[in-house]
Amino acid sequence: MMQSQVIVEQIIIAGIIVFAGAVGSWLRVINESVKGAVSRLVFNISLPLLILTTLSRLEMSGELIANGFWAIIFSLLSFLLLHLAGRFTALAFRLPERSAAVHELHTMFGNVVFLGFPLIAALYQQEEALFFASVFYMVSSFLQWTYAVFRLKQQRQVSFHQRFANLLNPNTAAFAIGLLLFFVQWRFPRIIETPLRSIGAVTSPLALLYIGASLTGIRLKRIIKRFDLYALTLNKLIVIPVVLLVIINFLVRHTGVEFGEMAKTVIILETAMPCMNMIVIMARNYGADDERASENVLFTTLLSVVTLPMVYYLITIF
Repeated sequence: MMQSQVIVEQIIIAGIIVFAGAVGSWLRVINESVKGAVSRLVFNISLPLLILTTLSRLEMSGELIANGFWAIIFSLLSFLLLHLAGRFTALAFRLPERSAAVHELHTMFGNVVFLGFPLIAALYQQEEALFFASVFYMVSSFLQWTYAVFRLKQQRQVSFHQRFANLLNPNTAAFAIGLLLFFVQWRFPRIIETPLRSIGAVTSPLALLYIGASLTGIRLKRIIKRFDLYALTLNKLIVIPVVLLVIINFLVRHTGVEFGEMAKTVIILETAMPCMNMIVIMARNYGADDERASENVLFTTLLSVVTLPMVYYLITIF
């Protein structure tokens, strides 16, 4: 019950910061230039330092390594289920190709950076939680810059070098270095760690302000008429996370798979995140339906205020 209250409180806090970002956008304090700067700051500086300092502080144990292995397996399973759900509903609604690609990818990819990390960091004080969130992010990032690019461009004009270059970003580098420090059990000196952790700590408020500023200017009337968006939202925010929960619980209880409660909770909550902002940018760059993608982000983000506590409650009772 206490944890449920914590997640509700954190989502309310996050909602207030998101609203502040929206107000900033309406008042033209946060314009497109500022949004771009905040996005780059989070992606290239604060989030990598958050990942790096979190992983470097972890104490090695057999249990953590085993949970990390299963976190990779269940993250891959999560994306497989989301992919199948997105592909099926895109076909069911007979969406044109430009819209079908966005529908499928937004069913798959959630806002694990700008909402997932802040929520997990607030919900759990232990560094292990962000370790599992980072594992999920690494799987997401790999699929985003390989399969998502393939889906949007159908492999035209996208070289292997371009895809590989996208995978080598500050966050993946931070994860790799942090993982190395974890395995050798080396710690930063306090005089270095303190400022790095302070910079990493700004990730959450900056990311949430960015979300709020990004959600303004979208037409709600068109969203209401989009039944495919209702299907996407149901699959992404509720159905697939619950299906994944059932599968993990079955495997843990009946096959001897050892997967801790914290690791399970993190992977399922990350699965239940609203649509990823980055897909909007990718859709615009690759000629897909970026307006539809923006609507997906707005609608699922608003509803996640209700669905994330619901999913967390289901995790605690099953």
